[in-house]
Amino acid sequence: MPDSQTRLPLVDLRADDLEIEHYAALLDSLGIGLLSFAADGSVHLRNSRATDLLGDTPTIWEDENGQPLTDDQRLEMQVLHTRQAVHQRAMGIRNPPSGTQTWCKGSAFPVFSADGKLRRVLLILADLRQHGRMAGDRQQLPTHDPLTEVFNQRYIQLLLDDEIRRARRYGTPFVLALIAIDRFGDLGQANAIHAEPRVLARVGQLMCKNLREFDMVGRFGSDQFLLILPNVRVSEAMFGLERLRELVEASHWSDSEPLLTISGGVTEYTGEDTPVLIEHAASLLTAAREAGQNRLCVNMDIF
Repeated sequence: MPDSQTRLPLVDLRADDLEIEHYAALLDSLGIGLLSFAADGSVHLRNSRATDLLGDTPTIWEDENGQPLTDDQRLEMQVLHTRQAVHQRAMGIRNPPSGTQTWCKGSAFPVFSADGKLRRVLLILADLRQHGRMAGDRQQLPTHDPLTEVFNQRYIQLLLDDEIRRARRYGTPFVLALIAIDRFGDLGQANAIHAEPRVLARVGQLMCKNLREFDMVGRFGSDQFLLILPNVRVSEAMFGLERLRELVEASHWSDSEPLLTISGGVTEYTGEDTPVLIEHAASLLTAAREAGQNRLCVNMDIF
């Protein structure tokens, strides 16, 4: 995506084709590619920047670890199947004849007709090198924390800013959770010197594998993770978050290591700015820790 000073205009979720064409031209002026897909998955439109990124020959799409994506893993196909947006995914576009690869940040959005049917899917592609998102190494993106492989703190906060803007414009709900590893400071004293990094990596991996594909997870401080759960109410989100808490508790390696648990504060967006929303989640996390840890505290005022 563009740098933090450049904000993409949002396309209406019920935009007609003329509006989409105007949006494609605007993204072209920003150096960002856009492809519009029909409901059957065929390409309906693509702007000049998308043509530059994809070239004229078939390309191989790869995930951020360089593994080829299946057709069903492609962002536009995920939206066609789920009817829900996919945000801020790092991906590679490889051109087999030349062997060249371009790293992009991609997002995909559904566009609905007046009767609620899925009419178009918009795929937005931004060249990470053009916008200064590469760290010099093909396998390491500065949007990610190298230890846990989730988003880093700076980037998860940018994603939260974007989610708040979407919620204000479209009225879509989302949930924010601040999750901390219990007794994290004691791990290095009671165990090997590498216990803390290993635990962080393990918890980050569990979160990525057991939350929804379009949920966003970021490192937040030394022992905390910030979770953005789009298009869900807090009462629904708690099922997945409680399951995650139980999975962490069950991921016990050996009798020589202490029980690994997490605590969290969970709140639903109700119109707050980013700092206020994070502070709400942080105060609930504090309450969970003071109540004995290994639990999630929810903002009951929402119910």
